[in-house]
Amino acid sequence: MSKNNLLALKQAMLIPVFAFYNIFIGLFVSGYSVTSQRISELALEAEFFAYSHRLADILIGLSMCLFAFVCFSTAKAKFTFVTMFSFGMTWIFAGIFILHSPLHDIYGLTNILIVVPVVFALEMRDFYTSKKFQDFSILVTLVHLVFFWFFNYGFMPVEYKGITQRVWVAITLVWYGVAAYQMYIVANKQRQPTLNSARLL
Repeated sequence: MSKNNLLALKQAMLIPVFAFYNIFIGLFVSGYSVTSQRISELALEAEFFAYSHRLADILIGLSMCLFAFVCFSTAKAKFTFVTMFSFGMTWIFAGIFILHSPLHDIYGLTNILIVVPVVFALEMRDFYTSKKFQDFSILVTLVHLVFFWFFNYGFMPVEYKGITQRVWVAITLVWYGVAAYQMYIVANKQRQPTLNSARLL
């Protein structure tokens, strides 16, 4: 794997960091409730919180798109690329357009996140070595299905929608960081013999 791709994997490991910023920044916003208000509602708050939240969304989206390109360039994983890149674009749009715009989630394209982990687990299985990670990916997909089911049919208590969304986002974006780390471990191991041989020449 090229040095640029390794750097792209490293930056994808930071996705959970930006995610946790957006998850917890609401604790410092006066009058905002992390319990009952969605994360996207931070874009309607005071300028610092609104713009830093939106910037974090854009950085998450760009990071996902770079990660998608790495998957395609290393494994020609076209389904992983399409799903991961599309989900990344929804984060970029979420940062540019506020909650009340239909472009905020690109007319529901965020639904594609349901299949990202399981598609990655299937297409990229030669680029990670952990069976536990594969099980984790399948579990995350199942969690997505349950969350969508609960949200769409009113099983989630409205007064706790802020908490449930934050749990969901945390699980989703931690998966991205773990997936990037799993690929980085394998790529770095494959790169070491080449570097050692080069030093001997």
